[in-house]
Parts: sequence; C-alpha cells; structure tokens
Amino acid sequence: MPKVRCEEMLPHELVAARDARPVAYLPVGRLEWHGRHLAWGNDAVKAHGMCVRMAEAIGGVVYPALYYGDDPSAIADLHFPNGEEISRALGVDRTNFALPEGGRDWRLYEDLLKAIFWEIERYGFRVLVVLTGHYPLKGPAQQAAEAYTKDHALKIIVMIGVDQIGDLGFKGDHAAKWETSALMALRPDLVDLRRLDGAEEPPLGVMGEDPRGASAAHFEEGMRHIVERVRVQVEEALK
Repeated sequence: MPKVRCEEMLPHELVAARDARPVAYLPVGRLEWHGRHLAWGNDAVKAHGMCVRMAEAIGGVVYPALYYGDDPSAIADLHFPNGEEISRALGVDRTNFALPEGGRDWRLYEDLLKAIFWEIERYGFRVLVVLTGHYPLKGPAQQAAEAYTKDHALKIIVMIGVDQIGDLGFKGDHAAKWETSALMALRPDLVDLRRLDGAEEPPLGVMGEDPRGASAAHFEEGMRHIVERVRVQVEEALK
C-alpha cells in the first residue's frame, strides 16, 4: 500500500499522492489522563490512526499529529468532577494546574492552526480534514478554519470522527467504550484493561460506557461508516 504519512514520504511520493488526490488530513489532540488503561496521548494517537485509515481509503496525505498549543484548562485533571483524584493518582501537586492570568485562552491555538493551514495549502493541497481527537478542540479548530478560509482557497472540514456516526448509535466518550475500542484496533499495544482490575469503580477519569465492553470490532464497524461519510464530504469539497 502506498505511503500516506507525509513525514515518511520522499519528495516524489508526496507529489504523486497530492496530484492524485489533493487532500490533507491533520489530526489534533493533547496529552492527558485517559483512565488507567489507555495511553496518555490517546487523543492524538487515535486521531492520527483514523486519518491514516481515511487516507488509505480515500486518498491524500496525513500530516503529523499536533499535541500542543491549546487552552491549558481544557484537560481532564481540571474540568472532570474527580480531577483531584486524577492528580493524586499521578502524584502531582494540584497547584501545578493553576491557570495563567486571564484563564481560558484559545488565541495561541487558533494562530498555530492557521499557520499549519497555510503550510499545507502552499504545498498545493485543496482540501484539509482536521480531526480533533480531543473533543474540546473542535470549536477552536472550527473558528480557526472559518477565519482562515475567508481569505484563502483551501477548503477545511473539521470533525471529531465519531460525530459523523451518532445517528448509527455510536457515542463519543472519554476513555470509555469508543475510545478504548479505537486504540484496541489502531494501537493495541497502548491498551491494558488489566490496569482496571481491582481499581476504583467506576474507573477513574472514564466518562461513557464501561471500557471493559470495548472491542476492536466495535471501532472497525464505526470506522467503516466514518470513511464513507467523509468520502462524500471530500468529493463535494473537491468539486
């Protein structure tokens, strides 16, 4: 199968992939607690894996995942009801999470995204799919996309991924059934459900259906529908 990860492509491979389908994918996420059983970087790892699946099926090039630059208050340790328990589990002083003066601020993140949009567009891509593995990033990413496309030809589609198939009964969550199923399929080496054995109930920092009901098959079924629905959007944007 041809390469789809742009950082691994030789120049002629990048040119061929872009000329065949001038579509880029930008996965974004952040580093935060995802239960005791999932990798710290779940959001971006998941988003990147989903983008790779899309590019392999639809065509195009996947850019490296973005982990940094977002509002520092938008993490589980701060806004989850049991955030203090997460801090204790990490052995971290709660005061380390004190917000900077002014509190929530997405300006840096939006500016960073717009700079990435420009880098992608200047290499000849006409459509960009931004997949926000960390759900709070969708709003700021959409705002950055709307601001950027006022003065540029690049067409930008912002999504979470699972939001494309809510009508089919699939639900987004935090380290629960969907996200655990995603990593089971995409990076099984980053999942260890045994870490939940004998731990607190419900699992700490998990929001949604019990992750012990997750399966790679659950994700694969949902991903198949996501790819087909994104394909329709990409084809329309390329017209």
